[in-house]
Amino acid sequence: MRGNNSNKGLATPVSLSFLIFSFTILIVATYYVSISSVSVKSSRIKYAAAKQDMLSLENAIRSISWSPGSSVVKEFCGYGGKFETYPGDRMLTINVSIGSSSEIIFNSSIGYLRYEVPPTDINEVGSYLRGDANPVVNQSFLGMAQMYIRVHNGSQEIYLGYRPLVTSFTSSSQNGQINVIRIFIINLNSSEDLLFTGGFRLRIRCLNIASCVKTYNLTEPVPSAIIKVTIDGKTKEVALPLSSGETFTFVRLEIFVCNVKVEEVSV
Repeated sequence: MRGNNSNKGLATPVSLSFLIFSFTILIVATYYVSISSVSVKSSRIKYAAAKQDMLSLENAIRSISWSPGSSVVKEFCGYGGKFETYPGDRMLTINVSIGSSSEIIFNSSIGYLRYEVPPTDINEVGSYLRGDANPVVNQSFLGMAQMYIRVHNGSQEIYLGYRPLVTSFTSSSQNGQINVIRIFIINLNSSEDLLFTGGFRLRIRCLNIASCVKTYNLTEPVPSAIIKVTIDGKTKEVALPLSSGETFTFVRLEIFVCNVKVEEVSV
């Protein structure tokens, strides 16, 4: 009987120790879950802020484009990501075919910008913040930007580049109907080579607008002109209907290149 009482006496401190140990484990686990939750929320906030800054940057570029001499300063707070410019990349080739005539009228890099976002549990790879996957647009200036999220070197990044806009219309002259084709290009290849990992300021400037005019006087009716656009290996053709006479077709091709420079602003 005395032995049994002794065993019962030991049960109290053993049980208490077990409870204290369990309670300590619970506190530690709760602490780490809380820290993890705060970290996840913080990464999501930084990710959203980085997207908003890139959208704001695209707005700034669009606001000064086609206005030579205009400029705007954009400030980034820095959210643990990495911003880079690639003025020598994003190769653009434009081929124009009208009747039996076919020629490359533009073949150059036009540059792009990227922001490597901080690590996050959000996966939006493949989604477009501006524009879509087509390498050419023939609707309005608002659709020239291509901003989307992709994976590069194992990290998500926001990619921003521009694609050409193609428009057409007919105009009357003494010789009859003239088909006017206009191609607009935003070119970033005059930008500085930049790399930032913290807060920084950029100046976006519209340097100038370069233009080129070509005319085609064809002695046959031609139903359409084919504009073939290739950007970094992705190709799309746009067929533009032409107005022709019985034995002739007049076409005026106008190419406008807006040269935009993205540069660092010293604090």
